[in-house]
This record gives sequence, structure tokens and C-alpha cells, in this order.
Amino acid sequence: MPHSIVRPVALLPLLVMAALAAAPRVASAAPEKAPAAPAPASPQPTAEAVAREQALAAEQARHVADCKAHALTRLKAQSPSIDDIFIDMDGLTIAKGDLKVGNTPIDTVIMGEAYIQRDRSDKVHRFLCLTGAGGEVLMTFFTEQ
Repeated sequence: MPHSIVRPVALLPLLVMAALAAAPRVASAAPEKAPAAPAPASPQPTAEAVAREQALAAEQARHVADCKAHALTRLKAQSPSIDDIFIDMDGLTIAKGDLKVGNTPIDTVIMGEAYIQRDRSDKVHRFLCLTGAGGEVLMTFFTEQ
């Protein structure tokens, strides 16, 4: 019977693979992460809250429009070269007020930037408007920056 010679080098990779397959699994050093908890859902606004917010936005827009009309009328009386006023709505601060100037109650204070457009130029101005009860415009004021 012929003898086959098996080279030990050829068996080495097979022995290593068999040993690894038979070895017990060792837990890794890093603990497994628990599944992330779902983020809490933000509460959805109620229909009543949405309606309140829309009413407030409409009221504020009405105050700004009234202030603009009041200011434009007064400025045109002083300088007919004024064509229009552009109020920067993004940077506008509108605050409800519970205060008085003298004996006059102030309902809303509006502050921001406005551009007074004249026939030759328009410059940025600081804008202040005070309204009283019922949205009546009490005062508009502009300063150059």
C-alpha cells in the first residue's frame, strides 16, 4: 500500500479554522447598545390654539398697517417727495402694553426698521409706533440710524 505523505504545513490552516469554530464565543469588551428610545412626539397644537395664533397675527398685521398709514400721511404732509414706507416685518418687535403715557393708555408698542422711500433715496430708519384702545394710532416716530 502506498503511503501518502501529508505535509504538516498544508494542514495548519485547516486546524486553525477548526479550532476557531469549536472555541466558545467570548463577549466583546464593548457592551451592546440598547435600542434608542423613540423621541417624544411634540404635542400638536389644538384647533383653538391655532385659531388664537391666527387671530393674534391678524391683529398685529392690522396694527402695523394702521401705523404705516398714519406715518405716511404725516410724513407726506411735511415732505411731499416721500413715496412710500417699507417696514421690515422680519425684524419687527410687537409688544402688548399695559402702560400709560400721561393719562393715555398704550395698548401696543411696535418697534423696528423702516425705509422711507423718497424720489431720490431711501434710507433705513428706526421706527416706533404706539397704539391705544381699539387700535387707534397715537404716535409714530422715525429716527435715522
